[in-house]
Amino acid sequence: MLLSIVIAVLILSFLVVSHEFGHFIIAKKSGIKVEEFALGYPPRILKIKKGETTYSINAIPFGGFVKLYGEEEQGEKYLKDPRSFKAKPIAVRALTIAGGVIMNFLVAVVVFYFLLPLKGFTSQQYLVFDYHFPLGQQQNFPIISFVVKGSPAEKAGLKPKTIILSGNGIEFKDAEQFVEFANNNKGKKVFLKTRDLDKKEINKVSVVLRDNPPEGEGPLGVGLGNIAEVKYKTVLEKSTVGFIHSFNLIHYSITALGYLIKSSFQERSISPLSSSVVGPVGILAATQLTLKEGLVAVLNLLALISLALVVVNIIPFPALDGGQLVFLAFEGIFKKRVPEVVEKNVNFVGFVLLVLLLILVTIKDVSQFGGMFF
Repeated sequence: MLLSIVIAVLILSFLVVSHEFGHFIIAKKSGIKVEEFALGYPPRILKIKKGETTYSINAIPFGGFVKLYGEEEQGEKYLKDPRSFKAKPIAVRALTIAGGVIMNFLVAVVVFYFLLPLKGFTSQQYLVFDYHFPLGQQQNFPIISFVVKGSPAEKAGLKPKTIILSGNGIEFKDAEQFVEFANNNKGKKVFLKTRDLDKKEINKVSVVLRDNPPEGEGPLGVGLGNIAEVKYKTVLEKSTVGFIHSFNLIHYSITALGYLIKSSFQERSISPLSSSVVGPVGILAATQLTLKEGLVAVLNLLALISLALVVVNIIPFPALDGGQLVFLAFEGIFKKRVPEVVEKNVNFVGFVLLVLLLILVTIKDVSQFGGMFF
């Protein structure tokens, strides 16, 4: 438990520092004065001033910030001072704001350049809906998520994280196809080809499917999901694998977010969306589970969280990087700045809403994952 907390804190701290360093280095290279580089939010615990910049560690650990001269201040002088953020061209300000997500993207790219060759340039991704990755060669399979105690699956030695390749020679592309196969073969002995998620060896299993299974358990007695296996085979794909795999995952995350929002509206329930969103407690739970799988799994988790920060921060919501870019887009299109008082108030409201959302997500995570810790 303690090790999980330490690793989770290290991962989040590293990613926050990486994100803020992206803002910091572009600001520095652009001649913008950086007043403070902070890990966490005030009250301040520790500070060190080097040159014109204060480096600080703060009490509230969820996040960080880079304070740029002239970014939040109001007044005509900040529009004229060459060291001020406000005095810089739109392109420079946009690049500075985007620096955080650029750095988080590059962190994931570097990690995937290390991990994917170890996995034969192959990656697996659980799917929440029918989806095809833009790059690479994809094949979908049904995968066992849990096994019911006393079921035919348990007696046959089937375990969670087992991919079901085929039954009686019939290949399956998704869980729905397997369910249809199982229902058509109730009471019969079937021969399955399976493969453990992280292994290449194919196993052959014979099992007699139940004719009258308990409600909700199915003839085999397993929970099923869908998993995509994406392979990068060409020389171009392998040489750019860190970039294209990161792009694939960002595309999937954004598309999945849209799907979950749509499902929540259709079902008139926040459940589809909320069940897929996690905060620090959820990350701690994921870290605890991942630690059991070794260093490679922990590094993969780090890359996935880094890409999640990319997706979250490009959302056009006030107080996020995406929200700041919206203000700059307005300025570029209409050739005038959003009034400073309006921008300040909108960002303040956005920040308050984000804090409230974090509190709600944390409460949800404690309810969902609390059994792992208490």
